[in-house]
Amino acid sequence: MKSAILLFSMLFLLVASAFADYDPQYVHSKSGDTLVVKDDAEFASPNTLYLLMQSDSLAPATRVYMLKNGGTYSCVNPPVTSSTNRTVIMGPYQTSLKKTTGANPPVVSGDYATGTSTYGGININKDLLIKNIDLEIGNSAGNNGGWAFFNFGGANMRLQVDNCIMEHTWWCWVGGPPSGTSVFFTNDYVVNMDGHTCRRNGGVTDFNASGVTQVDTLFVENCTHVNTQGTLYKFRYGVLVNKVLINHNDFIDNSGYVMMNNGDQTNMSVTNNIFVNCQLQGYCNVLQSADAGEVDADSVAMGLVNLRVDSTFTSNVGTHGFYADHNLTYWDPSLASIVTTLNTGAGVDHNTHWVSQMIPMNTRTAALFADKVHYPRLTNGTWVSKLPAFVNTDALLTTQLAAIKAYSIACVDTSYGTPMTSWRQPGNAEADSYVYADWPIPVDLSYTDADLKVAGMAGLPLGDLNWFPSNYTTWKAQETAELTHIQGILDGTTGVATTQQGLPQTFQLQQNFPNPFNPSTDISYTIGKAGNVTLKVYNMLGQDVATLVNGYQSANTYHVNFNASSLSSGVYLYELRTGSNVTTKKMVLMK
Repeated sequence: MKSAILLFSMLFLLVASAFADYDPQYVHSKSGDTLVVKDDAEFASPNTLYLLMQSDSLAPATRVYMLKNGGTYSCVNPPVTSSTNRTVIMGPYQTSLKKTTGANPPVVSGDYATGTSTYGGININKDLLIKNIDLEIGNSAGNNGGWAFFNFGGANMRLQVDNCIMEHTWWCWVGGPPSGTSVFFTNDYVVNMDGHTCRRNGGVTDFNASGVTQVDTLFVENCTHVNTQGTLYKFRYGVLVNKVLINHNDFIDNSGYVMMNNGDQTNMSVTNNIFVNCQLQGYCNVLQSADAGEVDADSVAMGLVNLRVDSTFTSNVGTHGFYADHNLTYWDPSLASIVTTLNTGAGVDHNTHWVSQMIPMNTRTAALFADKVHYPRLTNGTWVSKLPAFVNTDALLTTQLAAIKAYSIACVDTSYGTPMTSWRQPGNAEADSYVYADWPIPVDLSYTDADLKVAGMAGLPLGDLNWFPSNYTTWKAQETAELTHIQGILDGTTGVATTQQGLPQTFQLQQNFPNPFNPSTDISYTIGKAGNVTLKVYNMLGQDVATLVNGYQSANTYHVNFNASSLSSGVYLYELRTGSNVTTKKMVLMK
């Protein structure tokens, strides 16, 4: 009997050992399926995140790896995610890092102290959510960069990087994602995308995987990008991203392209963004060979938005369009001399035909937007030109702007080979083993302009709404409706209506968005014949309370923003009239 009990006990221990779900020596504490991971200091050695995840082969679907504020998690090996369940890696903060003070968020970086010069990164074998963390790809001052941080082990995976600091890269954060990949960057702070000698490198994504012709989604929303060297988001010839949304972001001091789109990317929206001092690097035809595949094929300047007719564009634009609206641009007057300097004397690269790329779009793109006969689903709305009265920009608009201007002039010389200078606080130099982000984040990109605070869709501020916490809460409550509205415009179901011949329908008034609203809402309408047009708002007594449009207009689709801040809550009527055509709809102002 004793022998049987002993045998059973040994079998039990063997089975228990075989099904142990993680190695506890790397765990600080456990709550349910959440494991709080020991940092370098507590474990007295690096690589705890990698080792714990490696041991956790039987992790449940609800597993969370919680990293500690103030902790550093340097990785000798890239952590590898589960191949069966979504992996969640996160820090404790539940508020935007852009407005948070206190202990710094957990740092995930490569390990330098071991002498292996690892640069950090995560290998993804299924879906990954990583949030509330300071991600440091490497140290440019220590020549310890990394080509990419997130690497995919297969197709059809989903990555979301939420509320993270993302600093440094030799190439980009996501490079060459496989077919069907969906990538979401939400609420992030992207800073100092520099470190490599190539002026085009230092960005977020590059859709260039060999043999990949279609990626599912790129979604960039409420992110701030400051002091960046290369192209932030690269869209390559022959790789179609099924859906692209660039919404409510800030781009400040970006030397290279914000969105390198060779012109054939459709089903793309660029809305509610702030672009200040972007695309400083000039263009001339010598770059057609030096930067082959990363410049416009027609040898013209590429603006923030770029469209070009080719077979891919023609086959896709009939189904999904391109929507640009509620965006702000500004370039400091001191930047106007960049092109003059490039063309002085014999010119840089022996070329005196340099042109500026500090433009919303080139003339070819503007003409395509205006051609409603052939391209009714290309919609170009409002562009505001103004420098917001930011609360605190530190040196971004002064000494750092001068530095990025000097770099932008020097780097287009094809023999140039020095990375752009990072923007760092005096007490936080880059000469550390790995970079610790400036903390708290040393800028406040909220602004005081009353007009810009209601210039976005639904009467919300332009740009990254994390700088306006109360407005972010309001926006979040209507996010789904806003995204539906944007997609409707791309699909031609909202704001743009077409007949089988591709011409605008004779007369159509869309339901305002959002509805109910406070204090602003957007109204879209289509007229198929030129003539005098009025768009008026009435109260329920029939009194005219606002005239939004009163004048001659060509056949087209139009978008009008109505600000009702001076009106009281209630139901209102808005009436569109042209010639003998009249139509009316209701909307609700709810303060």
